[in-house]
Amino acid sequence: MKNPFRLLAVSVLCTSVGFCQGAQQTTNLQHQKFEANLASGASLRLHLHEGDFRIVGSDSEKISVRAEGKNVDQAKQIKIRLKRLDGSVDLKLSHVPKKELQVTIEIPRSTNLYARMHGGDLSVEGVVGDKDLELTGGDLTIQVGSPEDYAHVDLSVRFGDISGTQFGDPKGSVGNSVRKNGNGKYRLHVHVTAGDLTLKS
Repeated sequence: MKNPFRLLAVSVLCTSVGFCQGAQQTTNLQHQKFEANLASGASLRLHLHEGDFRIVGSDSEKISVRAEGKNVDQAKQIKIRLKRLDGSVDLKLSHVPKKELQVTIEIPRSTNLYARMHGGDLSVEGVVGDKDLELTGGDLTIQVGSPEDYAHVDLSVRFGDISGTQFGDPKGSVGNSVRKNGNGKYRLHVHVTAGDLTLKS
């Protein structure tokens, strides 16, 4: 090894700021809170299994995960895996207690958000950017803001209802769907297989 000090410096940099391609971090939720850097305007891919989750936009350029509720002592069971690759961040939360525990994920307000969740309740508020959200079973509530902000909207519920007429009345004999094109710059895709979708302004 010709320059061990240079290699050490690069290793420390990758670990501390997490911007090296392919950098991965795996940890448990300690003291009911986890934080990592995320630049405003970046893309975030969330992978959630089951539970009660809130995604909230904030003015900070960080991802912040915290747990609250009667079972907060069990939050240390939550496993967090964060991976940075090609300018995007993948965040996976697993082993989340399903009863009397709510997990809040704060992200920069300007974030292109992708989320996949198996079951439970999911809410998204205060996030401005592309949104691609799918929930297999449960209820999803999303603050959509102004309808004029979107270039393409694709909303659907297979077994359940859509509440909110910001993009027009839902249609469909089995399930409900809304599709609309506009002059905005963001894309909105939301699908719930079994459950209800609520749109808030």
